[in-house]
Amino acid sequence: MIPLEEFWQIFRRRFGREPEVVARAPGRVNLIGEHTDYNDGFVLPVAIDREIWVGVAGREDRLLNGFSLEHESFAQISLDSLSRGGKSSWID
Repeated sequence: MIPLEEFWQIFRRRFGREPEVVARAPGRVNLIGEHTDYNDGFVLPVAIDREIWVGVAGREDRLLNGFSLEHESFAQISLDSLSRGGKSSWID
């Protein structure tokens, strides 16, 4: 887990500017009840020490740039040619 300020620093270093929007989603696992909650069943989700940070900043072109800290990998996708890749990747 990284603090918010560290996330901002990484974003600035990688993309050369501030993110316009930042969101964080905490991790969780379901101990019991996967897909039963919408059938009036019981569920038992538990928080874990994982999270996802997402930062967004506008661009003048039609490209989406992504960077994964976990995979230390950069990806670029054109909005004009969105398609699901043939290989499994973090960006899919």
